[in-house]
Amino acid sequence: MRFLVPFIEVLMMILRFIEWIVIVWVILSWVVFFASQTSFRWRYRAFYGVLMQLNDLLTRMAYPFVRPFRRILPPHKMGGIDWSPLLLLLAIYLLQRLLGLILVSIIAPL
Repeated sequence: MRFLVPFIEVLMMILRFIEWIVIVWVILSWVVFFASQTSFRWRYRAFYGVLMQLNDLLTRMAYPFVRPFRRILPPHKMGGIDWSPLLLLLAIYLLQRLLGLILVSIIAPL
């Protein structure tokens, strides 16, 4: 069973990468939203354009993982709050815990 250890570690790294992509995407989407509601976008057009491009890139990276959770809890039915990134992060956390337990049971059997 030790041959599974590298695969589990790679899967843990992938989950950690997805987790960080979603966290950065959520924070950047808030920044872009607040920047679009103020005069920031007119004063700093070039910087706002870079923010929009980054937001678009991160949306394209995160959306395939968030989409199944958006089907479960659509934002328009939840008072306009999108809970899908939080559900995704919770699912990633649970998967990491499960993989960690499997990894410990493989490395140090009783």
